[in-house]
Order: sequence, then structure tokens, then C-alpha cells
Amino acid sequence: MPNRRSQDGEKREWLCWDCEQLFSSYETPFATKIFHPYDLDRSIKVRHGEWMLKFCASVAWRSLSALQEDGKFQRLTEQQAALGEKALETWSRFLLGRYKHTGDFELHVLTFGEIESASFSMTTPNINRYLARAIDMDLAANSSTCFSYSKLGPFAVFGFVQSHPGQWKGTRIPNGAGWFQPRSVTVPKQLWDYLNDRALHIKHVLESISPAQQQKIVETLRANPERFLQSGLFRAMQRDVEMFGRKAFGSVANAQDNIEKLD
Repeated sequence: MPNRRSQDGEKREWLCWDCEQLFSSYETPFATKIFHPYDLDRSIKVRHGEWMLKFCASVAWRSLSALQEDGKFQRLTEQQAALGEKALETWSRFLLGRYKHTGDFELHVLTFGEIESASFSMTTPNINRYLARAIDMDLAANSSTCFSYSKLGPFAVFGFVQSHPGQWKGTRIPNGAGWFQPRSVTVPKQLWDYLNDRALHIKHVLESISPAQQQKIVETLRANPERFLQSGLFRAMQRDVEMFGRKAFGSVANAQDNIEKLD
């Protein structure tokens, strides 16, 4: 629904008050100790407890539950759908303290920021805005792999349903205490293709915004240009413009002109 502005994501009335409080006990330390500090300083080093894995499990459980409710399991093989059900049960029991770990259904996290260049010619011209700022959710699957994908700005949580992610190194969230800090990671090359496809999907959605809604957005930016010019969105947008020029704005013809008037 690109023409409805909102400060929050969609709501699903699944949880009782006790479970809402349980999830909040994981969300609060993640937000205060990692999410907001990382947005200001990509080099932070933070010691975390089990709440980090619990937070990621809560995100993966909600995403996969929503995707199942929306009928996305119909795209899976019979084996993958059964594993999806088992992953939901495992993450649920882990969150409730009935399991001590997530077993085969590992949770991995990647962090993103703006990039200066890409060696792949098919890079989407909104890639920086997507990597650094976008909110996204998907169920990815091929013949041998299946995972839930939950993107929260510069953070992406991968909940593996099928296939041990042996090619992923430095991304798994440990069961217990650990460090959130800059580190070298290894992921399959195909992941870049996947992220690029998701960025293209978001680009097409944004291009469907009506002219009237585009004008409302511009008016909001003009009302407080200093805030926008200091935002992470503006930094990511600048990087896209540096890499792709006017292509960074796709079919929104007047977007660049309007932004330049703010600068």
C-alpha cells in the first residue's frame, strides 16, 4: 500500500499480553544497545546476552507466521512446508523457554550500509536506499534451501528452514552471550542476486506512488529540510545518485529536482 504513509508496520493480533511483554524484553535491549547505536556508528562493539538470539527468533517467527498466513507456503515443496511448520514450533518453544536452543533452524544476521561501487553490472539503482533503510519480508526457497527473510533497516534476520547454511560464516547468532561488532563475513554469491531482486521489487512498488502522494512527501520534506538532510535516507540517496545519476530516481520524474531544491 504505497500511498498510505505510516510510521510502523502492519499489525497481526496473535499475542496475548504476557507474550507481548516477553517479546518486548528482547526488543528493548536490541533497540537501545544495538539498533539505534549502530545507526549512528557502524563501528560499535556491544556485548549481548541471550536476548539477541531471542529477539532474532521472535522476528523470524513473526515473519514466517505472517508468510504462512498469507499463503506463501503453497510455493514450497511438501518437505519444505513441513519443515516450515517445524521451524515455527521450534522457535516458539525456544521463545517460551521450553527449548534451550533453535536446533537445526539457525538464525543469522547481516548488517548493511551504503556502498561506493559494485562490480555487478545489474545492480539496481536504489541499492543503497534498500540496503541501508528498507523494511522488507520474504520467504526465499529453491530446490535445496529455504529461509525467512526479515529486513529492519540496516539489519537482516535470516531464519533457516531447510539446508544447513554451511557457506555462511560469521553471521550466526550464538546461543547465549556474544559480541556484536564489525567482522568479516562470508555468504554465498547468490545472496547478492537475491538482495538485488528485492531492491528491484521495492523500486517498482515505490514507483507506483500516485502523483498526489509524491507531492505530499515533498511538502513534508520541505517543512523540515534540515532533518531530512541529516538523515540516513539522504545519505543513502546521495550514494545512489553518485553511482547511478538520475537513474537513481526511476520513473519519478521530478524527485531529483525536488531533492536538489532542499540541498
